[in-house]
Amino acid sequence: MKKYLSILVTSVVSLLIIFYASSCKKIKYVEITTTDLNIYGYIKANPDKYSSITTIVDKSGYAGFLDAYGSYTMFVPTDSAVAIYLKEVGKTLSALTDKEAQDIVKFHLLQDTLPTASFKDGKLPTITMYGQFLVTSVVNNGGVSSILVNRQGYITQGNITTGNGLIHQVDHVLKPATKSISQLIDADPRFSIFVQALKATGYYDTLNTVNSTDPALRRWFTVLAETNQALADSGILSYAALKAKYNNTGNPMDPLDSLSIYVKYHIIPDNQYLADIVSTSSHTTLAPLEVLASKLDNEKVLINDLDFNGVHEQGIELERSTSDLSATTGVLHTALAHFAPKVRQPTAVYWDVADFPEVRKLPAVFRRANFSFAYGSIKDITWDRTTNTMDYAYTTSSTINVYWKDYLSVPMGNTTRHNWIEFTTPIIIKGRYKVWVCYRAAKGSGTVGLPGGSNMPVQPSFDGVDLSRQFNFTEQRPNLTDGELEALGWKKYSPSTNQLMTGKFLGIIDVTTTDRHKLRIRSLPAAGTGNPSDFLDMFHFIPINQNQYLPRFNTDGTLQYF
Repeated sequence: MKKYLSILVTSVVSLLIIFYASSCKKIKYVEITTTDLNIYGYIKANPDKYSSITTIVDKSGYAGFLDAYGSYTMFVPTDSAVAIYLKEVGKTLSALTDKEAQDIVKFHLLQDTLPTASFKDGKLPTITMYGQFLVTSVVNNGGVSSILVNRQGYITQGNITTGNGLIHQVDHVLKPATKSISQLIDADPRFSIFVQALKATGYYDTLNTVNSTDPALRRWFTVLAETNQALADSGILSYAALKAKYNNTGNPMDPLDSLSIYVKYHIIPDNQYLADIVSTSSHTTLAPLEVLASKLDNEKVLINDLDFNGVHEQGIELERSTSDLSATTGVLHTALAHFAPKVRQPTAVYWDVADFPEVRKLPAVFRRANFSFAYGSIKDITWDRTTNTMDYAYTTSSTINVYWKDYLSVPMGNTTRHNWIEFTTPIIIKGRYKVWVCYRAAKGSGTVGLPGGSNMPVQPSFDGVDLSRQFNFTEQRPNLTDGELEALGWKKYSPSTNQLMTGKFLGIIDVTTTDRHKLRIRSLPAAGTGNPSDFLDMFHFIPINQNQYLPRFNTDGTLQYF
């Protein structure tokens, strides 16, 4: 029988866990490597620890493929773990049916090799052969960290390498979810009002149905359910009060009814555990064109914690201890406050690209000094060449009149410089906007337009669609009035009379979803070797019916409205 030769797995496992303090100690396991035995052969050869699970595998009929060529990860419960399980379910080993044995094996088995070093706080990237995801987390007790699987069992020995994959020994048998999201909510009296809203709008049935026997085709959901207390804190003491507040058509089943939209705004069409929620800044919901913003604030998972037009809106906390509940149809979280979609009018976004979390964490640098950020070190800014940096610059020059005296130096070109840079924007409310780029024009050495020269034409795009106008980092604005400048696609965004301080119109965009978006700038072929001094300061997204050239942005951070 052809064997799959595996390599030695490293003995020190380094875990990147976003919810846990950096003081947690590294997790060490005794690891074993063999090229002779596959998973089934290994557990059968160790009856002192695995005789019970070997019996279960035999009963399931899966011993053959677990002893054949392949690539698997199996969480293997010890004999004591199986004994605990049998006591809990009131059965003996011999009394387990073939179907029960099959379900146990399938829930502990993944068709992928996943070492513990790849485990993150949240669901594993590969679904089990049973058809549900496993979740992992790190628990720190007395300075010793251990991996907890499905909140049910600890890994007591990890990364046992066999001929056809990996074994992780666990101290409890893992149990799959048996209830749908609807059933979990219905069984918890804290959600009695919310569950009535689910039933009235028809989404109870949606969340109660396993819509495919094929896990790869199954549609999963994530629900952020509001407790009765969360609703009461907002003055909603009953379902009747909730219905009176939102049911504007008289028919909660109407997709356009506000109660239906309220319910849909609490449902994410995917399987999202807390770690998944905070890994991205926004999530689509079943409510058309409505998204949920998310963030991690220390250890708090917050929904819709936002700044709009200079006003901070307090986020909704998801309770850790009662969230991340797996269901047959997805995952359930507990929201500790009431929330619903807000009607927002398009609002100007004056985006300072040199102000981002990673530089703010460097108090000796932020608005004080220069710093080069390595590839991959800025969450919301990426670029093409891994060897290039993103250079944050601070200046006291009287001729570089940028907002807050800082900017990004983004040398672009077609040789060793950036071919493209992509930014994740702040949240932009859905609407129609004019887009402007604000920069300090500059030319490097050489002759413009020739190899070695500083010509720097750039094509911007928004969410993958090219904007109608290009710009050039070497071009300065004309010396004209505000009205004349705007008519020609320019503006004076800084109070300085220096014509190098340039605002350039890039085009009009239709933002269909209130969310964060992708803005990319890429160098064009005419750039030659590019410009070493591209001073990028701001992007402006201004509703088309608002003033486009005011306010102006001072070097001291103040705004000028004339």
